[in-house]
Amino acid sequence: MLVVAAALSVTSGPACAQTRIYTCKDASGRTLTSDRPLPECQGREGRVLSGQGTTVQKIDAPLTPEQIAAREAEQHKKREEDERRREQARKDKALLNTYSSLDDIENKRQRALAQVEREMRESERRISLLDRQAAENRAEAEFYKKKALPPDLKRRVDENEASIRAERHLYEAKKGEVAQVNARFDEDRRRYVDLTGAVNPAPEKPPRK
Repeated sequence: MLVVAAALSVTSGPACAQTRIYTCKDASGRTLTSDRPLPECQGREGRVLSGQGTTVQKIDAPLTPEQIAAREAEQHKKREEDERRREQARKDKALLNTYSSLDDIENKRQRALAQVEREMRESERRISLLDRQAAENRAEAEFYKKKALPPDLKRRVDENEASIRAERHLYEAKKGEVAQVNARFDEDRRRYVDLTGAVNPAPEKPPRK
């Protein structure tokens, strides 16, 4: 008898462990249970239980269109955040490779500003030259007050006026570039301090001459 009981316990244990019970709630809230998947549970949240009644699998209900859209939006947001982090890491690495210290940042700032200053002075020189040419054209045009300008003179006047407009536009752009250079180096300096913990005294910015 003991041998028979032992044999029964050995065979019944694995069989019980392999048993699966499928359960869910129908549209009226009634709990449905079966030893095989139920058609009534299709598209509904449910569970698969072991023979001992423990949950071995949770079956989620299909997502609604709104839930799908929300999940996709969240995934898109996460991808964008991951991309921003990668881009920031790339910029940080480039920043640390570009500057060796805060003094290095300021030296590069001054060199960049000096370059802009040189370009502005050169633009001022060209504007002065164009203004003299314009004065010469006006003086020559005095002889033709009541007549059409000769084609060559009219061409020179038109070209001179166009050149002056373009050069003044360039000069104003260079003036704005001074602020852009300072803003760029200010941001590089701030980020460098954040990354390295370097002491951050206020940078000196000499006024433009």
